[in-house]
Amino acid sequence: MKRKYKFEIILFIILIAAGQVMFAMFSQKITTPRWENRIYATTGVMHDNSDLAKLNEAAHYFGQTIIGWTKFPNFTKNMLGATGLPSDSSVNAHMQERQNIVFTVYTANPIEQQKLVSVKDYIQGKLDEYNNVNRTKFVLSNLDYEQVEIKKSYEYGALSALIASFIIVLGIVFLKREFFA
Repeated sequence: MKRKYKFEIILFIILIAAGQVMFAMFSQKITTPRWENRIYATTGVMHDNSDLAKLNEAAHYFGQTIIGWTKFPNFTKNMLGATGLPSDSSVNAHMQERQNIVFTVYTANPIEQQKLVSVKDYIQGKLDEYNNVNRTKFVLSNLDYEQVEIKKSYEYGALSALIASFIIVLGIVFLKREFFA
């Protein structure tokens, strides 16, 4: 009976140890803090007492257009050049609700709020170009800025490596018993 599970126990110990060693080797990269620099904005339309419901709906749908701009291949590269952000920065945007957009700039180190303002100015410049071509009056308003440090602890990574190793061992044992026993 003791020898029946010898292979599984040895495999379990080896994979757990290998998982922890691999995590220790790469832990610096995994647990390095990153910064999320957020711009909260509301899309609006300058109006002349037109139908406000239609203007709000237009601003909502145009907010999705703005989010689409951030997905263009050269958007981030051009924005980084115009704003002076570090070259390893990236940007993402999502709708928070109805007309509210959250722009998130990811950086390796904290940045000054003025850099976030320059990102907002870059996006507003794109809006102004659009407005000039299409004779519209979309704006970003109700702006707020926030900087958050995102850090995964060493314990989180070690536990993740342990769980992954355990799942791999169970998978190997299952495959061995089902197909090779």
